[in-house]
Amino acid sequence: MNATLPILGCFGGGSLYGWSGLSPTVQIAFNVGSGLASMVFSFALASFTIGVLLSPMLLGRIPSRYRLSFATALAAASLAASCVAPSFGIFVVTYGIGFGFSSGAIYSLAIAHASASRRPNLFVPISVAAFGLGGAVFGPMGIWLAALGWSVWSTLPALCCLAFVATANLLTTQKPHEYSLVADNKHIFVNPGRTILILWMVFATGSCAGLIVLGLASNFLVTNPASQAAAIFAAAAGNTAGRLSASAVASWCGPKPGILGALSASILSLTALGFATAPVMIVAWLFLIAFSYGQVASQTPLLVSRHFSGSAFPSAFGWVFTGWGVAGLLGPWGAGWVLEMTGDLRFALLGCILICLLGLWLTIRLPEPKAKIAEG
Repeated sequence: MNATLPILGCFGGGSLYGWSGLSPTVQIAFNVGSGLASMVFSFALASFTIGVLLSPMLLGRIPSRYRLSFATALAAASLAASCVAPSFGIFVVTYGIGFGFSSGAIYSLAIAHASASRRPNLFVPISVAAFGLGGAVFGPMGIWLAALGWSVWSTLPALCCLAFVATANLLTTQKPHEYSLVADNKHIFVNPGRTILILWMVFATGSCAGLIVLGLASNFLVTNPASQAAAIFAAAAGNTAGRLSASAVASWCGPKPGILGALSASILSLTALGFATAPVMIVAWLFLIAFSYGQVASQTPLLVSRHFSGSAFPSAFGWVFTGWGVAGLLGPWGAGWVLEMTGDLRFALLGCILICLLGLWLTIRLPEPKAKIAEG
């Protein structure tokens, strides 16, 4: 497998993070409110989680050289089906479930290949960044294409990217010197206990505000398509920057203080966003909230690794990662419903602040590991 293709697949799958650019179009195309539109993003994030967790088992039944092609082709087919969906229900199934699941499979496959390559310190950050950049590029692009009358076909650029990866992967061969995989080690199954439960709640509460902002970014600036595109780009770029800088922050102060700092910054930024009126300040606060989310998302695996040994880590983090899925399912959907009922984003921001405060308290309460363990 060519080293660049999984990264490009992450770029196309990362268009999921540009959902807030597609949301207004979906509301118009299917005559639904912000609550139901947010439900699609919530379903997509939950399906993404399932894709990450199940794809290693499911794709393991497919010859290795065809796995990326299968995942990216499924994602492209799901987007194509969503573009011609005759009803909102079909759109939910094709985009919210089909594309969400296949994006998770692409992400899992790309990270697995990057982690097992001879240069993981290069490929893993690039793969993570590519997924975030997908939202930063395809989200604003979708806003502009929708303004030109493309409707739900505004996802076509992401569809073409994924179709290209699926085709190119079939026509290229792996370069062993560039992207050689090592054998997988056997993993220890970890029973979920108190430690995993607290880590699960930390990840869920720490991710919720960022996922809500990513899902509703375009609603903060609705004056014109350019303003909406700027809001979407700020949120996606902040998420990417936060993820890329998380390793350096964790190396400097450790993952627990890093998460505490990120949650504190998120609370301050959410509060400021509630009072901001100038577009440039709204964009700045959206960037900082998403940056804090990116920090939490990338430092949580490091925090889990402090409590569990290498062989127990995959199982332990698998449990903890479901907290992100629950946050993605309930957070954007709930915030969209609150927005639809009240017409005021500040109520959703208040909920985000309260959730972040809970995450801050849970992180403080998390005991320092005395030793890496194989049980929670």
